Amino acid sequence: MNAVIRISVLAPALACFLIIAVPCFANPLTEAFGRDTRGQGMTAVALARQALDYATRTHEPLPLPNELPPLLRRRGAVFVSSMLIATGAPRCCMGTLTPQMPTLAEEIINNAYLAATADKRFPPLKPADLKHLRVIVSIIGDCVPLDDPATLDPLRDGLAVRGLHETGIVLPGETEKVTTMLGWGRIRAKLSADDPAEYFHLEAVRFMEPVTKNR
Repeated sequence: MNAVIRISVLAPALACFLIIAVPCFANPLTEAFGRDTRGQGMTAVALARQALDYATRTHEPLPLPNELPPLLRRRGAVFVSSMLIATGAPRCCMGTLTPQMPTLAEEIINNAYLAATADKRFPPLKPADLKHLRVIVSIIGDCVPLDDPATLDPLRDGLAVRGLHETGIVLPGETEKVTTMLGWGRIRAKLSADDPAEYFHLEAVRFMEPVTKNR
């Protein structure tokens, strides 16, 4: 499944997990992040926060840092999103199912820039918004066709729903109910109740920024 998707995926029911990881992934990058003990996932979150703040204040992508941990030098797909700390409501999100940049770090920076400036559901971020946001990074792995999407675990598994013209993405942890997950996926794919669709299990490992009183 090679389509590039840049869409919003958060919902008010987003579960507040610091890390959601499946013990065993098919994709080498998600496998590496799922088993990482060096804190590289939270380094990815810190980079996403820096990139989101920089894009909001300058309307430009963050320059690539000189020093990067090994996993951020690999190539991979990622979603960068934010939610309001007070309510858990979504504020912005952008991502891709397949990598578009040379490294994961550059993918994070680019999607953070797009989330801050180009998520059409919301006004562009303003500097005053930043202290009220919690940043989330979802490292994306393989997209595998599903015979029965009802077997998904919404807290662990991601979902891609491909319709005639759009693909809807639901990331792990957005809801606890598989019926809600399937409904959101179809809505995001802009499908009516009778439209045919293809369903895919989406590997993802998610890292969420800790909430701090002062930023």
